[in-house]
Amino acid sequence: MWLEIELDISGDEVRVSARGSRGERPAGHAISAEQGLDALRAFASKIGRAVRGGKSLDPAAVSDAQALHEEVFQGELRDVLVRLGEASKGGPLLVRLFARDHALQAIPWEALCRQGTSEGFLGTDPRVLFARGVTSSEPWEPREVKGAVRVLGIAPGTGERALDVLREALAPSIDAGEVEWLDPIAGPEIGARALFDRLRRGKSPHVVHWLGHGGVDLSGKPVLRVADDEDGEEAWITAEALGRELSAAFCEELRLVILEACEGARAGALGSAAEILARAGADAVVAHLWPVKADVARACSTELYRALTGASLSHGDIGASVAAARRTLLSQSAEAFSPILYLRGSDSVVFNFQGRRVARPGKKGRSRALAPALQSLLERPFTMVLGDLEDDRAALQRELEQFMQESGEPAAQGMSLSALTQRCVLRFGQEVLHSLFQQALTASPAAAAPPLVEALARFVRPGVHVTLLWRPCLEHAIAQTLPQRTVYAIQPSLLGAGGKPRVVKRAAGAATWKMDPVMPRRFDLDSEIVVLRLYGGYSAEPRPIFSPPLLTEDDHIHGPLGADGARPPLWMEELLARPRVQPGLFVALSSLDFRHRMLLRWLYDQRPAPPDSLAVLAPGVEGSEIEIWGNGGGLPGTGHIAATAGDLVELAEQLDAFALEDAP
Repeated sequence: MWLEIELDISGDEVRVSARGSRGERPAGHAISAEQGLDALRAFASKIGRAVRGGKSLDPAAVSDAQALHEEVFQGELRDVLVRLGEASKGGPLLVRLFARDHALQAIPWEALCRQGTSEGFLGTDPRVLFARGVTSSEPWEPREVKGAVRVLGIAPGTGERALDVLREALAPSIDAGEVEWLDPIAGPEIGARALFDRLRRGKSPHVVHWLGHGGVDLSGKPVLRVADDEDGEEAWITAEALGRELSAAFCEELRLVILEACEGARAGALGSAAEILARAGADAVVAHLWPVKADVARACSTELYRALTGASLSHGDIGASVAAARRTLLSQSAEAFSPILYLRGSDSVVFNFQGRRVARPGKKGRSRALAPALQSLLERPFTMVLGDLEDDRAALQRELEQFMQESGEPAAQGMSLSALTQRCVLRFGQEVLHSLFQQALTASPAAAAPPLVEALARFVRPGVHVTLLWRPCLEHAIAQTLPQRTVYAIQPSLLGAGGKPRVVKRAAGAATWKMDPVMPRRFDLDSEIVVLRLYGGYSAEPRPIFSPPLLTEDDHIHGPLGADGARPPLWMEELLARPRVQPGLFVALSSLDFRHRMLLRWLYDQRPAPPDSLAVLAPGVEGSEIEIWGNGGGLPGTGHIAATAGDLVELAEQLDAFALEDAP
């Protein structure tokens, strides 16, 4: 249930109109002249003095708050408020106030108080969730969160101490696994350019928490202070510029912005910073009408995040969380009326925690070393692209070098495998190469799945995954660790996009793999797992079938579907739709290898990888490669891909330990 109230200035009058969620349209009315704009400004001044002084409201201010409450909620509007409260059946009623004039936006409407009470304030009532509303053409929906709520602290200039205060306030939630503390953006070098660059490259947050100074410039634009410029002069960015930069994140996982900045809710000619960010796409923005002391801000943050992110919650309600924080502050002073909530939608639930699993970070043994970015990714749907993990490439390299030397081609020594296979085809033909390939894999001692493949298979979710391995290691590991899932292994035809793919299936609960003569008309990607075998090799059947592998430079230039395979066939378009919108986990790929760059460009249709994608690199990579991945991994567009490198055997052990900890 919700109620929307609109306030307008018409001449010398302040007019009130409203509508309810069940179609109610009570008659509009004007606030009496005694409680008009001048009285409202005087009321705001009284509340502001109490807030800045850290004092409670005196009886005169409470009396004014009661009188204003009666003026706003009178007649039919009062009746609608009561009936909607009753219809909410014990749940809170959301009341959103739309103040069109910036003079009305400066009034602390949250401090209006019901008659007959001394603390029945609109902003602290647990039965009425009060917020400011904004007009916006952007859609609204709560964000599904499967693990910890990711919080990004931003403190440009010299805000490190403020970040320490916020980090301490969130410590209980972080230790409980309810909140993930992302690497903050802070320091004297964080000007506008550095800020925007870090926002584009960093991990996608659910909450942005800004700490610093805010205000309104001479032209009436709300602004936020960043690091001083090269000449030591103060530097500011407009709230509109920040909103424009965050707009892409609003379309993804960012839902809430907290402006712990002086007067972030103060309205200028174009509205307040909070209002502008909400119009830009934030589902909710919390800001302050007046500056508050550091200890008050810390208490507010502690209570807000505790009420918003608790592990026992089924949803994160920012309206209820702000009201709870205000009630805590009210026990000390009128500073409870400084935080203001702006909501873009008709519901104050911004996070959906259904199916959420919260794990304490590093609660046992080896899993403590599991990278937070990897742990976060494994706790949500993702697409794995598994690269060159097996020892078969080295075995084939040795086989080819020996053959080429014996055949009078000593110049082939030291070539890359793709160049070596290309030379072999040009000199001796495709059949010779495939014979050497099968001979090398038959003689290779590494027939068992690499430990990392088996460890990662525990975390594979229903959907589509990609393997570049020549052996069916990934699909075998998935079938073994997830016997309740139906698993498909599909080898696209290398004869061209119109060729018939080879489909092998292990049905849920079955013990063996069988070939499906016909491609299923539809896959249930919410419960089934599809593995695309894009580099060919051997099938998963008890008697493996050999499919021509991608080996040569020409093979990789033409792509996994042959010379006419620039576009996937129709059956594959459906399967590739999901990997193109959910994070990718790239294991043992290299941004310096043209084969892998071409594959990713084909997989993502010449677009950036989805946000929060992660590359797990083999040990010994060049130091610059992590930075290259961070710049997008060679993919088109302005995306970024976080990367981590380390011992893959040790990583497999960490994953095994983490899986055991996470088991019921």
